[in-house]
Amino acid sequence: MADTTGMRCTLYLMRHGLAADPVRGMRDADRALTEDGVRRTSRIAVGLKRLGVEVDAILTSPYRRAEETARLVAEALSPGLAVELYPPLSAGAAAPDILKGLKPARGTTRLLLVGHQPDLGDLASYLLTGSPTLAPLPFKKAAVAAIRVASLPPRRAGILEWFLTPGQLRALAGRRK
Repeated sequence: MADTTGMRCTLYLMRHGLAADPVRGMRDADRALTEDGVRRTSRIAVGLKRLGVEVDAILTSPYRRAEETARLVAEALSPGLAVELYPPLSAGAAAPDILKGLKPARGTTRLLLVGHQPDLGDLASYLLTGSPTLAPLPFKKAAVAAIRVASLPPRRAGILEWFLTPGQLRALAGRRK
């Protein structure tokens, strides 16, 4: 069946998992996932797999907690897929700056971006409305949104396919064995 929407790429936006609290003297970028964050994020990755999510590439904030999240998801969805550090996903980045580097030459139709809130909420709003402040999505830790766009970088509004909370994604993973 032909794609009648003209949308050619799915961007998966994911907030990093549960990270350690800030510690005096530690850089924010060095905060790791907690043990519980690793466990929950691994279950969320299984939920994404059961949902049928497939990715061609994974770009992540260079912050440790985001990189750890991206690697857990890569392991579940596509073992062996390289995770690429993408500095525009660092905390505090503006939506247009994140999108500038997403060139069509990447040759991907399914791209996972792992980053931070409120940046991802603003990016989702920008992708859907053209404004980062009109409809920001409230990403909880390890929440994921799937947004279809016609091109990278997008030139017109995308379509929200789904937006799932961490609890919903863990429920999709089913019971632990």
